[in-house]
Amino acid sequence: MQEICSYVNSLKNNIKVSEQINRTVILKQSLKQNIGSVLMIWLLGCTLLGSFLIYGVVVYKGFSLGYTASAILATLGTKSGTIFVISSLLLQNLVFLPAIFMLSASGIKLYRNLRQNKYVNMKFEFIRHLLVMLATLVVSIVASFIEIYFSTNFLLFFKDFL
Repeated sequence: MQEICSYVNSLKNNIKVSEQINRTVILKQSLKQNIGSVLMIWLLGCTLLGSFLIYGVVVYKGFSLGYTASAILATLGTKSGTIFVISSLLLQNLVFLPAIFMLSASGIKLYRNLRQNKYVNMKFEFIRHLLVMLATLVVSIVASFIEIYFSTNFLLFFKDFL
């Protein structure tokens, strides 16, 4: 708990004293994380054992987002924590999470069709899943740009209230 508090407080202090944020480094990291998640869920959806692992990835994403928000709120308090969470986590996740859920549902549907060996055109199902993945990739790239250009600007705008 002390490590989390010290990390959140040092992050808050860095934001308060900094005038510029190195957006290229953060953008590369955000793109790497988002695209990695999308590709992992897509790949898991293409395998027979992947359906169970898709649930694990989605639960992990939800848990980590909830844990991050609750750690920030617990450390900074209600007022500052809410401002910090809304300005730094909310915008990009409003875009990214529905896309992840859509891709996960597509992967689970593909898994069920493979497992039940329904008389559906499997080539069509794989192409459908691929198109959903491509759309999710585009949305994840947009979410990364929202995170870098909108969320950081909101965070810098509200840094006096932290």
